[in-house]
Amino acid sequence: MTRLISRQIKEDISLKDYTTFKIGGKTKYFTEIKTQNQLRETLRWAKDNHLPFFILGNGSNVLFSDNGYRGIIIKISNHTLKKINQTTILVGAGLTIGEFLQKCIKHSWVGYEWLAGIPGTIGGAIYGNAGAFGNETKNFVKKVITLNSQNFKIKHYSLSQCKFGYRESVFKKKKDIILGAEFIIKKGKKQDIQKKIQENWRYKIQRQMFQYPSAGSVFKNIILKETPYAKFYDKRKQTVKIKNQVISVKGGKISAGWFIEQCGLKGKIRGGAKISDFHANVIINFKQAKAKDVLFLINLIKKSVEKKFPINLEEEIVILN
Repeated sequence: MTRLISRQIKEDISLKDYTTFKIGGKTKYFTEIKTQNQLRETLRWAKDNHLPFFILGNGSNVLFSDNGYRGIIIKISNHTLKKINQTTILVGAGLTIGEFLQKCIKHSWVGYEWLAGIPGTIGGAIYGNAGAFGNETKNFVKKVITLNSQNFKIKHYSLSQCKFGYRESVFKKKKDIILGAEFIIKKGKKQDIQKKIQENWRYKIQRQMFQYPSAGSVFKNIILKETPYAKFYDKRKQTVKIKNQVISVKGGKISAGWFIEQCGLKGKIRGGAKISDFHANVIINFKQAKAKDVLFLINLIKKSVEKKFPINLEEEIVILN
């Protein structure tokens, strides 16, 4: 290792300490990156040593294997935030959403209150086009700055080039690592912003979302138009009839949790993992769960739903084996 690399990289680090699931074995190598140069040097080192790498934000949407990871985990920790002009800010990918919301309160930037309670980073929100309370990350992005993991060049993606979709972006298919993004800002009333953030936090706390370690929603919600139930959609009432039950449709989607609940899986336990009682689309680590426990429940859910409905559930979380 070069002197720079040897200072940055740690060995045999427990991954459960870096995820909200609190699950995972040890990674062979681990490093935290704050600058472009650090990232380039680390990627070069990984390439020279034929090591796979995984880019980590706040670990709020990932399940690590019990066997750990044989490559290097690169945690993006650039927490920068810079105002470009009256309508635009540049935000580092490593800034946590909690830190970002504190900045929004401080500077009276309105519109981001919906992010409250999402335990990820800005980079993670862009990568998966995070959404809540009827909003999505794509509605606020002007530009995304990346570093290519193969040629180490910087690239700027316009909003249209990001190809945002439901929990999707072009970055899930590219070899570009998100460094930061330009976001739209507008002024509001500090008191109103703070109040709305607190309301959104309270909503999630009341639904026990943070009582146990988890990765939030395990599966993506179901896009109605892609199902055979679309013909039973009542646009005026925003409902759809499925097996003689009238179900709410929000933003063109049906809750994945509803399908799971119809299979009688709420409360199902495997080892230390449990399909939560408060939301069927959330698996919790209630008693030192292993990744294999969670994977068992994920497979049970997918098979049960597919057997009862013409629905194929797709994971929202990243599973790293």
